[in-house]
Amino acid sequence: MRLLFILIHIGFTFSNQLSPNAKNVIIVYGGNGVVEVIDPQAPIPEPRASASDITLYLYTQRNPSIPEIYPLDIRALSSSSIYDSSKQNVFVIHGWQNSHFSSVNRLIRSAYVDVVDVNVFVVDWSPISHTLYTNAFANVPRIGQHLGQFIEDMQAHFGLGADKFTIVGHSLGAHVAGCTGAAANSDIGVIVGLDPAGPLYFNNITENRLHPSDAQFVHAIHTCGGRLGYDDSLGTADYRPNGGKDQPGCRIDPTGVCAHARAYKLFAESVRSGGFTAWKCDNYVNFTSGKCQHNKRSRLGGVNIDRSAVGDYYLDTNSRSLYSQS
Repeated sequence: MRLLFILIHIGFTFSNQLSPNAKNVIIVYGGNGVVEVIDPQAPIPEPRASASDITLYLYTQRNPSIPEIYPLDIRALSSSSIYDSSKQNVFVIHGWQNSHFSSVNRLIRSAYVDVVDVNVFVVDWSPISHTLYTNAFANVPRIGQHLGQFIEDMQAHFGLGADKFTIVGHSLGAHVAGCTGAAANSDIGVIVGLDPAGPLYFNNITENRLHPSDAQFVHAIHTCGGRLGYDDSLGTADYRPNGGKDQPGCRIDPTGVCAHARAYKLFAESVRSGGFTAWKCDNYVNFTSGKCQHNKRSRLGGVNIDRSAVGDYYLDTNSRSLYSQS
């Protein structure tokens, strides 16, 4: 699997050989050999994504391994002999340098299909995600707009409400999920953001990233906050396994790629197990010192997301699968 590697070089902390002025740059490494040096102050490319850059791969319990493949065209889906509009629709969205072949999609769609009778749409936007990070970043809202329009078409054509839709996205895919919800007028039941991408995203700019207003409920899981992942809260409820920054079992993980991937591995396991117990808490230090053990409990992940939760939740996990300690 090709994953996102990012090292942030800050002029006053590291020796920066690329600029005599030693200004901040972000160096982004793709597992396929792509290396991109980003000046955060430089203009972002103009978005160019079209609906033709998105392909849907539909899996159900009738076809758990071999998908039906569709463009973003409601007429094509309406003629399907596999799609059942009476069932829940789960959209799974990959991140940068990934595609429908990536393990994030395989783990999550197989977990859903093995456990519950739903329609799982793996969203492939690889014609855009396989470009440079800055270009993929710039096109996240455009991809979300096209997918949001398709979901609105589904709702109108099949008479579906928000409760019939769950969107799960990893890394940049989490922000695509948010933009999809916004484009569908937030008429989505649940969005699950799996370690939403951090580089180039800012707290004061919300229209290009996941936000609590993008769905009726936004469930965010942070596993590599401050490196590959977004550090601050951006969900209705935010869950931080092992503190949300580093993950046990990742050992030497300077780029954070192991911790970043842990989010979707935890979520896939939670779909099968019913979720991991987490405690509402102000921070990880208070959690590990036992100050939050009597606070409200919630469940990280699962098929049925805990929509009563609000705020920040913490938990510890094992260093390898099975990850749950509860």
